[in-house]
Amino acid sequence: MGSFTRNPFDPLLQVSKDAYRCGKCMLCKYIDHNEMSDIRFLNICPPGTRYQYEAYFASGKQEIARGLLQGDIDYTDRLLHAIFTCTLCGGCQAVCSVAGDKNPLKTIVALREKAVREGMAPLPGHQAIFTSIENYDNPWQQPRSRRDAWARRLRVKDASREKVDILLFVGCTYAYNAAAQPAVRDLALLMSAAGLDFGILGREEPCCASPVLRIGDYEGFSRRAEANIRLLNSTGASRVVAPCSGCYSVLKEEYPDFGEEGFEVISAVELLAELLQEGRLEAGREVPRRVTYHDPCHLGRYCEVYDAPRELLSAIPGLELVEMPRRRENSWCCGSGGGVKTAFPELALWAAETRVREAESVGAEVLASACPWCESNLRDGSRGGMEVVSILSLLAESVGKEVF
Repeated sequence: MGSFTRNPFDPLLQVSKDAYRCGKCMLCKYIDHNEMSDIRFLNICPPGTRYQYEAYFASGKQEIARGLLQGDIDYTDRLLHAIFTCTLCGGCQAVCSVAGDKNPLKTIVALREKAVREGMAPLPGHQAIFTSIENYDNPWQQPRSRRDAWARRLRVKDASREKVDILLFVGCTYAYNAAAQPAVRDLALLMSAAGLDFGILGREEPCCASPVLRIGDYEGFSRRAEANIRLLNSTGASRVVAPCSGCYSVLKEEYPDFGEEGFEVISAVELLAELLQEGRLEAGREVPRRVTYHDPCHLGRYCEVYDAPRELLSAIPGLELVEMPRRRENSWCCGSGGGVKTAFPELALWAAETRVREAESVGAEVLASACPWCESNLRDGSRGGMEVVSILSLLAESVGKEVF
């Protein structure tokens, strides 16, 4: 899902075939009909479901693309709202690529890139992200000097100075978000307990630039991707482990278009599942809780990592894993992606609240995920009700702090 061909003049020319082939069958609005189990949870498109207007669904985006290509429509505030309230979750893609052999996600990405190229975007709500990444190399308006604060009491190698086998690419959200930091600390402790030779770049770690790409600045992203590949290659690490689903997605799916990577990219959950299978970690302590798992869009639909997180949860004694009606490729987005959390927080919160209600419908006590963006937004949506945790911390609880 991450490979997009580009036209230097008009991104929409690259998706015109799909734009004109869309027959508006409406399948992009719902999960796979074979997976429907609860009539309350059939929808798959957050903005379309929220606003109930065709332009907000993928089929409507194909009409918008045709209208712009033909010169029949022009940009308005409402049109830009329809384009940029999409969370880029890929739900429409998961259905349409199978049922209709088309790629609606490509069209939505092209619409955003065209808007940026023509000076209609980034929107005012997104401008702070661009400015922060430009000035601080992170979207959180935080100084680079604080990027390694989460690891100050841990014995972690500095990969910018020492040779390591594995580079832990922490990501901006885990580095700066206080609520997310415990999970990445748990990951580092688990990697240490397994005897892995790993390190971090600390203050030298760059933003992966995923927000820049998702909002539509392809040129800005490409410059950063090329520079980041050179930096990561310079560490000599054979593996790069990314706990953040957004970072993992761009490192694995997008970066190879901008330079040869001399390393394997692996998600944190894949690494931990591997360590459990090899016996280098043992989940021995019971965690008696009823847990449901939320598939992050960039880990699941973008990179097809569905089994590893479930293997981790299933390996924890006492933990009961219950599945929500919308799961795996049919998962409901948390609402935070594609710049929506920043520019349209009310939509992001509504999507998260919807997901929390779905978790409650299966009797879960805990809603677990493997993405700091999802976890943060789902916590907002739970409003202090259902507990939202990182799958990394659940595993650390079972392995036991005494082994660290």
